[in-house]
Amino acid sequence: MTPLHMRSIVIVFVTSIVLSAPAAAQTSRRPNAKVKDVPQFTDLASFSASLPPVEPHAFDRATALQLSTMPLACMDHPQPRPNGVPYLWDATYTPVVDYETTRAFYGCYDWHSAVNSAWTLVRLLKTFPDLPTAPAIRQKLNDHFGATNVAGDLEFMKNAGTFEVPYGYAWLLRLQYELRSWNDSDAVRWAANMQPMATYMADRLKTYLTGLQQPVRTGVHPNTAMAMDNALGYARSFDPGLDSVIRASAYRLFGRDVHCNTAAEPGPSDFASPCLMEAAIMGQVMSTEAFLPWLDAFLPPLYSAQFHPLTQGLGPEFVKNPAAIASKSHIVGLAFVRATSMGELANALPPGDPRVPVLRRLAAMQAATGFPLMGAVGYDGSHYYASWATTYLITTPRVAHGN
Repeated sequence: MTPLHMRSIVIVFVTSIVLSAPAAAQTSRRPNAKVKDVPQFTDLASFSASLPPVEPHAFDRATALQLSTMPLACMDHPQPRPNGVPYLWDATYTPVVDYETTRAFYGCYDWHSAVNSAWTLVRLLKTFPDLPTAPAIRQKLNDHFGATNVAGDLEFMKNAGTFEVPYGYAWLLRLQYELRSWNDSDAVRWAANMQPMATYMADRLKTYLTGLQQPVRTGVHPNTAMAMDNALGYARSFDPGLDSVIRASAYRLFGRDVHCNTAAEPGPSDFASPCLMEAAIMGQVMSTEAFLPWLDAFLPPLYSAQFHPLTQGLGPEFVKNPAAIASKSHIVGLAFVRATSMGELANALPPGDPRVPVLRRLAAMQAATGFPLMGAVGYDGSHYYASWATTYLITTPRVAHGN
């Protein structure tokens, strides 16, 4: 059987193997219709035995090379239109003066995508320093991470209100974690230039999270758990105050949650699973002893009808007609982000927990639906797919604690 045939089987299987039924409401999001005519399972073992033998996508040099080409292609591709906040474009529809030396994150469609594209290049270069694209990556990062570029971005952000709070801010901190934890002479210089912005954004996130009265549970950018997840690595390593705020806020906002509303997923424009994102961040901030009963109360069993909506998304129609996703680019991103959350959840469970191999298999199945379609949408998807594909790849055990 060819790899293409196996991918097609996986895409069909992801939409048909697990089951659906409404769960107790945890949010006000509109539930999707129930999935019909799917197999029923009563235990984890039989469900696990039914899953196809899909291995995690290799995080190797060839994959890294392929992924690096996507952000490289858009780093200098300016945002296509004026924003609500005049970051790149003045009211006259002309770029701000000297933006190439006074802005750091002006490509890849929007500010946060420029940040996570830069993160992708840094992470790939850290892991595979001998990539054929390494010289081009270093040149791009040199151009964008110059002292005047970052200073101009910071000055803009100080007067931009809530622009990119919390999603873009959290991605900037994820980027700075990679730079500061990298023993590389260029990275040391880039990190020094970036630190004032990271400090500013960390402080803003502390204020934002502390003042948040209830979490944002959407499946798109404002999701609270997603921001916490992206910022946590930087906080744990370099900002104890932010680390404390993230942990305290997670307990306050999510600690009493039960019966996540899985029936509400996926929303029509979701690129993340609110239920899986929340479970993933709680697995990182809670002790194992506290997390296991919390998880049992929050998520339904993996084999149950209630868990099925967390695996829905790409259907068989996309195998026959990938262009059908052109107006739904987030649905490919959803495959990678779900896979990331499932991988993080597996990492949070004890190694001997029987759910671990099942979560890893489900994560691999999700990612297997995304990789063949990374180019199907064109720029609408290519400006950010590599970032989320990379976040999935680094959740696998062999690279989760890599360079």
